[in-house]
Amino acid sequence: MLRRLFAAFLALFALGSLADPAAAKPYPSLSKRPSESRDRTTPPPQEVAAPAPADPKLTADVEILSKQAASGETAFRQQLDEGRKAVAAASGAAPTTEAWVNAQAAISALDTARYDSVAALAGLDSLYVERQASTDAARIGAEIAAIDPVRVRALAMVDAQNDALDGLRGSLRQP
Repeated sequence: MLRRLFAAFLALFALGSLADPAAAKPYPSLSKRPSESRDRTTPPPQEVAAPAPADPKLTADVEILSKQAASGETAFRQQLDEGRKAVAAASGAAPTTEAWVNAQAAISALDTARYDSVAALAGLDSLYVERQASTDAARIGAEIAAIDPVRVRALAMVDAQNDALDGLRGSLRQP
């Protein structure tokens, strides 16, 4: 009987010690937290880095590439009418005829005339990628802001030139 009493006492003591730490820990509150009650339709405020001044050498390089792209565009536009005339004369002509060969030569001349635009776009793309490797966020922002508008204009020029050349090539019969 003493054993049973001792076992019961130990059981009560063990249960009592287990219940005590649980009573000491309060349950978490179910009320809204600040992050749950904020307006989720507006983005949280972000820290904006102050723009740094653009590198003068970069600005000069971008200006040179801009002029080079414009030069290529001008040369291309000057020869485009001749190319269109040659392709129109070769419309429907067999690939071995003189008119077809002249049209191909005119298309090649147009492709050569646009070299400056394509080279300037490649240079701007290289500058764009190189300048993103910096760890200074403010400098990256300033340099990209100096490069990107000129790069977008050069890309538009080259895309228009590509479209014109594709249209001319598509007008000729293929061998």
